Amino acid sequence: MLRSCMIGLAAFLIMELALLRQASAQEWSCDVDDYVTKAIGIEEPWVENAGYLFTQFSNSRPGALTVAPEIEARLSDRLGVELDLPAYTANDPLGDGSSALGPMAAGLKLAVVHTCNMGQGTAALLTVEVEGQYWADQRPDVLPGEGNAVTAQAMWAQLWYPWFMQGEAGYVQRVGSGVASGWFVNTSLGKSISSAYAAQIEVEVDRQLIRGDGQSGLEGYVMPQIAYHASPWLLALGEQAAFQQGDLHTHWSTWVMLEREF
Repeated sequence: MLRSCMIGLAAFLIMELALLRQASAQEWSCDVDDYVTKAIGIEEPWVENAGYLFTQFSNSRPGALTVAPEIEARLSDRLGVELDLPAYTANDPLGDGSSALGPMAAGLKLAVVHTCNMGQGTAALLTVEVEGQYWADQRPDVLPGEGNAVTAQAMWAQLWYPWFMQGEAGYVQRVGSGVASGWFVNTSLGKSISSAYAAQIEVEVDRQLIRGDGQSGLEGYVMPQIAYHASPWLLALGEQAAFQQGDLHTHWSTWVMLEREF
C-alpha cells in the first residue's frame, strides 16, 4: 500500500513538474511584440532576430539626414545581442554639406522577467543590458555630443491589450571626450488600433546636455508615432519635438523606422 502511494506521489510530482516546465516554456516563447509595438526611440525588452533601419529628417535649420542600421540576434530565450552599425549623417545642402559616419555600438541583453497570458491579453517583461560604444573616426564638428561610452540600462514592457507601455532607463558613462555622462529615462504609452495598426506617444528626458557655461543640463523630446505591423515587417512614422534647457527653440524632426524579423 505504502509503495503504491509513493509511486503515485512520484508520478504526480513528475507530471506537475512537466506541466510547469511546459508553461514556463510557453511564457518565454510567446511573441509579445505581436501586441506591444516597438517605439521608435526605445530598445525592446524582448530578445529576437531582427534588422532595423532608422531614418531621421531634421526639419530645423540647418537641416540634416541621418540613416542608422541596427541588428539584433537571439542567443537563447533569455540572452540576446545588439549591434548598432555606424550611422551616416549628411548636413544641408545634401551632397555638398559636411557629413560623417558615427560610432558603432554592441550590447549584451539579459531577459530577467518574461511572463504572458495571451488568454487575458497581459504580459510583463524586464531586461537589463550593458552596451559599449566606440567611434573610430571622430568628427565632433559634424556630430557634436557623440563619442566613446559605456551604457548600463534596464528595459521594460507591460501589456494590457489593447493598451501597452514600454520604457528604458539607465546611465551613460563617457570614455574619453565627446559624450556627456548622465542618466536618461525614456517611456511610451500606446494602443493597438487594429491587428495591424498601433499609435503611441514617447517621452524622453536625460541629463546629458553640456551647456555653454560647461554645466550639465536637461534635454529631451516628445514623439507621437503611428505604426503598421504586418509580420515579419514593421513600419513606424514619428514626429519628434526636441528641447534643451535654456533654449526656447524647439527642434523638429521626422523619424521613420523599418523593422524586419527573422
